This record gives sequence, C-alpha cells and structure tokens, in this order.
Amino acid sequence: MWQHIRAPGQRLVGAAFAMDMAAGCAMLAVQFMGVDLGAGPGMLGLLAAVGGATYTISCLGSGVVADRFGPRRSTILAVAATIAVWLAMATAGRMGLLLGLVVARGMIAAFYWPSLMVWVADLSSGHALGLGRALGLFNISGCAGLLVGAVVAGALWDWVGPGSFYFSIATGIVILVLLQLTPGGAGRGGEHTPDQPTALARPALGRRLRIAGRIGVFASFFCTAMVPALFPKVGDVLGYSSTLVGWAAGMPYLSAMVIYALARTTGRWQYRPWKLWLAVPSGVVGMVLATLAQAPWQFLVGFSLVGLCGGISFLASQFYGLHQPEHRRAASMRYHEAALGAGAVAGPLLGGLVADHTGQLPAAFALAAGVMVIAGLVQIVLWWAMSKADEGSAA
Repeated sequence: MWQHIRAPGQRLVGAAFAMDMAAGCAMLAVQFMGVDLGAGPGMLGLLAAVGGATYTISCLGSGVVADRFGPRRSTILAVAATIAVWLAMATAGRMGLLLGLVVARGMIAAFYWPSLMVWVADLSSGHALGLGRALGLFNISGCAGLLVGAVVAGALWDWVGPGSFYFSIATGIVILVLLQLTPGGAGRGGEHTPDQPTALARPALGRRLRIAGRIGVFASFFCTAMVPALFPKVGDVLGYSSTLVGWAAGMPYLSAMVIYALARTTGRWQYRPWKLWLAVPSGVVGMVLATLAQAPWQFLVGFSLVGLCGGISFLASQFYGLHQPEHRRAASMRYHEAALGAGAVAGPLLGGLVADHTGQLPAAFALAAGVMVIAGLVQIVLWWAMSKADEGSAA
C-alpha cells in the first residue's frame, strides 16, 4: 500500500486533485467576494475572464520554459507563487486589487498544468490503452477536485466569508510537500516504454479528432466558466443559498468525471469518431435547459449536460494530443490549454456583457447555447475539409 502511494504517478494524480480543489474553492470565493463588493454581471464576467485571458496567452510560452527547466521545478515554483496570490486575495477589499490578483493567478497556472500533463504522459506507457488509463485517472482527480472545491466554497462562504481562501492556501502547502517528495526527473528518466509504431498508425484521423476536440473544449469551457462566474448572481437574485450555488457550479465537473471513469475502463472509444459527435448536442440541450430553468433541479441537470460535452471534448483533445511522439506532446498541450483558456475567457466576459445589456441573466445562457451550435457546425465543416485533404494527399 505504501509503495503504491509513493509511486510518482500517484503523487501527480494527488497533485491534480488537490490543486483543482484549491483552485475551485478560490475561483468561486472570488465571485462571492465580487457580489459582496457590489459587482454586476458584466464585472463578474470580467472578474472570471481576466485570469483565463492571461492563462491562455501564458500557455503559449510556458511549455518552452517547462521543457527547458523540467516539469518538477516549473510546477513547484507555480504552486509557491499561487499560495502567495491566494493569501493576498483573502485580504483584498477592492475590485481593482482583486482583478489584478486574478490576472496573476492565471499567468501562474500556465506554468503548472501543461507541465503536469506532460509529466503524466511521460510516466505512462506509449500504448494508447496505457495513456488512456493514465489520463482517465488524472482527469477524474481534477474534476473531483473542482467539484469538491466549489462545494467547499459554497459551504464556507456563509460561515467565514473571505476566510474561505485559507482552505486553498492550506491545500497549496500540501501540494508543495507532495511535489517535493516526488523525485526529480521522474517523468523523463526512461520509466516507460518508448512509443510503439501503433501510436502513429492513424495520424490523419488522430489529427481530425484532436482538432474537433479542441473546438469542443472551447465551446464547453465557454459554458462551464460562465456558470461559476454568473450563477452566484443568479442565486442572489433567486434567493438560493451559497451551498446550492456551489453544487450548481460543481455539476459540470461531476458529469465529466463519469465520462473519464467510463473511458478509463476500455480502449474501444479510441479512434472511433462517432462518440465525439455526442458532445456538442448534449451541451446545446444543457444550456437551453438552463436558459428556460424555473427550478433549481433544471439548472443542475442543464449544467450536468454541459459537463458531458466538456468531458468528451476535453478527453479527445487531450488524448489525441498526447498520443504522439514525445517531442510533439508539449506543443500539443499548449494548444489544448489555450483552447480551454480562450473558452474560459470568452464565456464569462461575453455572457456578463449580454446579461448587462439585456438586463436578463438567462440571456447569457442563451448566448452559450448559440456558441455551442456554432461550434458543432465548425466541427462538421473542418472535419469534411480535412477528410477531403487527407484523401487527396493519399491518392
């Protein structure tokens, strides 16, 4: 048992869970603080978007730093800097300062997640099934952390208010210890078998699936990021408790966990496109339901359907991005995380602006449903165009 816990791969899974739990708590606590400071939907959307903006931009360069200095050093420094930011958030009493700290947190996160995912891939087998199982456990842990973090923030805010950030700080210290105990160079020390020829047996199909997955990731995170950004305001208007708001913010992660758990048990979904086409339609239905919701359960079900879209799309973008030769993985994860970050920026920002302009919070969810529809159409057009190009090059 102790040897199993000491395995580097298990520590990285633990680090994923703990960081997402701490970040999920801090993310929702920031929005609760914004509501207490009198922020409207537009400002709440901006508050949720600016961190994603800096994360997206920083991801395009952070992988280079991680490749040069190694994932261990990059992740440990990122955790230490994040703890400092959360400590400052706990005492922030002005919107301007809170915005600046969210920007800093987004930039720091870009030096944590891409490195950690490449580290996980390095520790897994080069075979598709081994990589799928490793990513499944990693993603389940991350989603579980975001769910727990949102629920904890909802439960703590009514009790201790800004003191909720100290939960994130304490968790960050645990992550530091966990990573310090993980041997340096574990991810690149030859502990896994080299990529087998089967890893590149279907590169053209993998490319189409990877790009379709990234489009789905953008659309799903457009919606998923909008939920914790604006639903605290919805809850305030409708008289919902902060605990209910926390559960609503966590529902997309709960349903995504189901996808990751199922995917981890089998490799039959790999390189089979039809399962990817289930993603966006479920997201459309989910956001339409949230737009028309009249009761809490309708919000919960709608947000869960968005999570199904996010889980399928995220796994496709991540798996087909990492199931490549090692020298392509870091670059692919930068684009994966950039798509995620772009959706996390656009959703809260545009949703908040639409809600402000119309005076109707449900208008933001209607916008998200429209973005889902557009994403589905773009997937279809690009798939057709790439298929034709691949057929022409093979002829």
